[in-house]
Amino acid sequence: MKNLLLCLILAGFMAVTPGFPQASQKIEKMLNLGLGMQTYALGGLCNGASFELGFPNKISVGGFFDYAIYGTKVEDRRWKSQYANFGVRGSYHLAEVLGIGDDKFDPYAGLSVGTRTAIHRAQLEQDGRFVPRLKGFFPGVHVGGFYHFSPKVGGFAEAGWGIAALRLGLTGKF
Repeated sequence: MKNLLLCLILAGFMAVTPGFPQASQKIEKMLNLGLGMQTYALGGLCNGASFELGFPNKISVGGFFDYAIYGTKVEDRRWKSQYANFGVRGSYHLAEVLGIGDDKFDPYAGLSVGTRTAIHRAQLEQDGRFVPRLKGFFPGVHVGGFYHFSPKVGGFAEAGWGIAALRLGLTGKF
């Protein structure tokens, strides 16, 4: 947990330090709010948000937070689990490399690393053994694209592994 926080602070410091060439150029800030489908920690849906700093050389870095709740009934027992995921992510924007995209469409691919915290309301027991809890460190990959409806507002779609198989949402640039 301390290492993750240290990485976030270091990334933010590097982005705003005058000694780095990116700091003299315009840095775009993006806030993404989305709904993920088929989470890997459990079934169902997860809500999430990410904040990214986009550098002119087509790289963006930032952090994410996702929340999912899942419950089920097995025989006469019910249980509910809540998961909070957070971490850091980075993306490379592919429009120039692939020769596609324009001011409105922005394809990207990237990596993420995060931690998952599980809160269980009831613990399910099967055959005298407890069902394992899905929590801890996890890596992730994603590929997706932004479509900007205006210079400040757009939508995004993302497929990946780590938190959700498919994510759709809105993005704002400022």
